Amino acid sequence: MLTLKQAVACIDRGLAKAQGLGFQVAIAVVDEGGHLVACHRMDGALWITPEIARAKANAAAAFRTTTLDMEDRFSKGSRQLFASNVASLGDYQLVFGKGGVPIVDNGQVIGAVGVSGAVPADNDHAIAEAAAGGKGQP
Repeated sequence: MLTLKQAVACIDRGLAKAQGLGFQVAIAVVDEGGHLVACHRMDGALWITPEIARAKANAAAAFRTTTLDMEDRFSKGSRQLFASNVASLGDYQLVFGKGGVPIVDNGQVIGAVGVSGAVPADNDHAIAEAAAGGKGQP
């Protein structure tokens, strides 16, 4: 189970990385079911970044892998149709672009972190990895 304390620690690590890289971002942390646990939007980050960050975190939690992996997996041919169909399922928004990383504890995915606002998105991903405390692979 992902606790608020763990979620805030993820955000703190992500904020430190973002500040070190010189970006203003939003960082969202969800539990393994995609329920929001915590979210911060840095001063100067665009208003839309928290929603994008949460959607990246939702995707990483749902598929239990990074959105970097999903971006590569879903960017070709008929897989694009699958990704666009899945992104609109239910009440949760999913974004498959770089910046979502699972949070792993003792080999189990307990949630995910999503980051938005650092351009190019490779920076979102680097910040998300730092926030998650590793590579995000169970």
